[in-house]
Amino acid sequence: MADALKLVCIGGGTGLSSLLSGIKQHTGNRRAGSEIIDIDNLAAIVSVSDDGGSSGRLVEEFDVIPPGDIRKLLVALSNDDELLAKLFEYRFSSDGDLGGHTVGNLLLIALTELNNGNFPKAIQEASKLLSTRGRIIPVSLDGTILCAELVGGDIVCGESNIPERSNREPIQRVFLKPRENGKQHHDEPYECAAHTEAIETIANADAIIIGPGSLYTSIMPNLVIKEIAKTIQASDAMKIYICNVMSQPGETDGYSVTDHVEAILAHAPGVALDYVIVNNQPAPEKIIERYRQKELSGKFAQIKMYTEEVLSMLETIQMEDFAEGKTMDSVLYRTEYISQLTNETKQMAGPSNVQIFYSAERDNLRDLRIVEAELIRDTTEVIDSGGPQTVIRHHPEKLAQTLVQVLSAHPKLHEPIS
Repeated sequence: MADALKLVCIGGGTGLSSLLSGIKQHTGNRRAGSEIIDIDNLAAIVSVSDDGGSSGRLVEEFDVIPPGDIRKLLVALSNDDELLAKLFEYRFSSDGDLGGHTVGNLLLIALTELNNGNFPKAIQEASKLLSTRGRIIPVSLDGTILCAELVGGDIVCGESNIPERSNREPIQRVFLKPRENGKQHHDEPYECAAHTEAIETIANADAIIIGPGSLYTSIMPNLVIKEIAKTIQASDAMKIYICNVMSQPGETDGYSVTDHVEAILAHAPGVALDYVIVNNQPAPEKIIERYRQKELSGKFAQIKMYTEEVLSMLETIQMEDFAEGKTMDSVLYRTEYISQLTNETKQMAGPSNVQIFYSAERDNLRDLRIVEAELIRDTTEVIDSGGPQTVIRHHPEKLAQTLVQVLSAHPKLHEPIS
C-alpha cells in the first residue's frame, strides 16, 4: 500500500518480541487497520548488552554481539512453519557444555563465523531461513557492558546483575562501557557508536515505538547511545511509548507512568513523545501478591543492608569522632533512608504499587496523549533463574490493535490525494 507506515520499534527482550508477534498476527490476519502498517519495511532496533544465560556464555567464548534478543525477534517475525521456529527456540537441557544454549543462538554464532565475523550478515541469513518479515537491527556493533549508577553513587555493572544487586537503592542512570577483549582499546570518555543502519532506519521512519520492555536493561541501552537519541529527537515521526504493565523489582519498584516517562526523557534529553499507551486491566490478585512479595523482599534487603552499616559504624566509631559529629551525618543519612524504606513497605498494600496504571491526579503528563486499553494476557509461566515463574505480560494482539488505533491518526494517512 502506497501510504502504509514504516515503523521502527526500539527495545529488547520479551517485551519487544510480544509487540512484533502481535503486529505480525494483526497484519497476517488482515485485521481492521492492518493495511496501514508496512510490515516488510518494519524494523526492530535491539539492545545488545545482554550478558546472562546462553548469550553471556557465547559472548565470553566467541567475543560476539549477544544473540539472545535477536533470536527472539527473528522468531517473533517468522513467517515460516511452526516446527522451524520451535527448533530455533529449542534449549538444550543437559548438564554439559550445550546445557542452557538454544539452537538459534548457536546458529547465529555459526552464521557469524561463516561470514567472517559479520553479525548483521548473519542476521540477514537467519531471517531468510525463518522467512522473517521486516528487519532486525542491532543498535550497535560495539561490545558493551551495561552499568547502573545508583542514587547513593554505587556502580553496578552487567545487565543481569542490575536487577539482582544486593544494594537495592534506586537507579539514578544507566550507561554503557566498552567490553575490553584485548583486541580493541577505547578512549575515555567512551561513546558507544550506533550501527549505521539503525541511524538510517530511524531517520526514515514514519512512527517510532519505544517499548515495551525492561526500562533500564532493555530500553535504555538503546537510548543512552547519543547518535540514537539525537536521531529520534530530529525525526518528525510519530513517537509512541508503550509502558510496562508491571513494575520490575530492582529496576522500577513503585514507579508510576510518569516515572517511566521521566526516566526515558532524562536518558534521552530533547526527545519528545507524542503518545503513551498504558494498560488499564487489573491482573489476578494471586499474581499481584507474588509480585508484591518479591518487591517487599527487595525493600527489606535494603533495610537490612543500611541497618548493618549503621551498627558497624556505631561499633567501630571512636568516642572523640562521635563527640565531634564526624560520622553522625552518615549515620543520620542511613537512618532517614531506613525510615523512608519502612514507609514504602507500609504503602505496598495496594496493587497499584506493583501494577502500573495511569492516574490523572497523580501523573503529570499534560503534554502527552494517554491511550488506555485492556492489554494484559492470561498469566504466562516462564523459566527464570529460580525456576518456573508466573508473570503478567502484554497480550500481543491486544497491543497491536491498540497501536493500530493510535497510528490511524498519523498525518501521512490523512494527506490529500493529489
